[in-house]
Amino acid sequence: MSTNHRASAPNITSELARKEYIAAIEKSAAMFSESTLDFTREKVFSAQQLLKNEFTLKVANNNPSSLKLAMYSVAAVGLTLNPQLGLAYLVPRRDRTSDPFKIVLDISYRGLIEIAVQCGAIISAGVELVCKKDKLFKYHGRFTYPDHDFDPFSSDRGAVRGDYCVAQLPNGGELVEAMSIADMNKARKLSSAYASENNSACSWVTWEDQMQLKTLVKRAYKWWPSPSPRMGKVLQLLNEENSEGLAILAGNSGSNALPPPPDRREVPIVVQNTVKQLVDRAVQQNAFEACRELMGSRIKNPAELSFAYSELDKAKAESEAKMHEQKVVNA
Repeated sequence: MSTNHRASAPNITSELARKEYIAAIEKSAAMFSESTLDFTREKVFSAQQLLKNEFTLKVANNNPSSLKLAMYSVAAVGLTLNPQLGLAYLVPRRDRTSDPFKIVLDISYRGLIEIAVQCGAIISAGVELVCKKDKLFKYHGRFTYPDHDFDPFSSDRGAVRGDYCVAQLPNGGELVEAMSIADMNKARKLSSAYASENNSACSWVTWEDQMQLKTLVKRAYKWWPSPSPRMGKVLQLLNEENSEGLAILAGNSGSNALPPPPDRREVPIVVQNTVKQLVDRAVQQNAFEACRELMGSRIKNPAELSFAYSELDKAKAESEAKMHEQKVVNA
């Protein structure tokens, strides 16, 4: 990521600006000691973002503790607030109408992709909306780039049908994730900020297309090789603290209420084959969590689901054992 941008200091002597937000930013300096970001630069970028919008500045001054926590998140996540890159922003947010506004760190879909690239999960990724008036969209599965013909300059592509993400993997392959508008809307309904009576400040209202793409990237990352703890923390921040809603829309994948796994001979061959395909893909991509959620959404019979979870757990244990043995050999 380029850090050559020269940022000019904002006019912090403006009559609009009281000093509370400056003190809050300064109090976050210690958190940047172990961050990949430079505090001096992020201090300038954060002030630029706050001074750009009078309401955002007012919230920062009225709730400086939320600004300090947001800056803590900037340091922990490691995404610059540089406005030219468009990776992360300081924005006002509230969960319910009765709650006061607070400043939170918002991460764009570009920011999520940047984290995955930095962690080595992918080489790059692109996302695109699919609309009703697009000339052509043909999906060819998870491992082949879809055919999509549309005019990117058109202002009338029709209603959104869905979107897709194509990730370039370190092994040279491609991984495609597609999401329907129905699943996007389900994610939106899970956002407490959107569900509130006064949701005018909710990102699902102000930047719907960007939130649709972000929701897709949240789900796609589960299938990328070796999902990083860093990305997991970022998604927790967005889904829980920022009240954006869940990214994975699967059925109940818990196993507490399931019966013991049946004998393999009692499981239909077609189910065995499906489970084997899912498990093999999970092992190949090191995506056991995503596979478990997918099994929960696809397999409705409790006994068959218990069998599927059992096979997945065995494969995960074997995979972890092989990785441990390899580390011992290489030590």
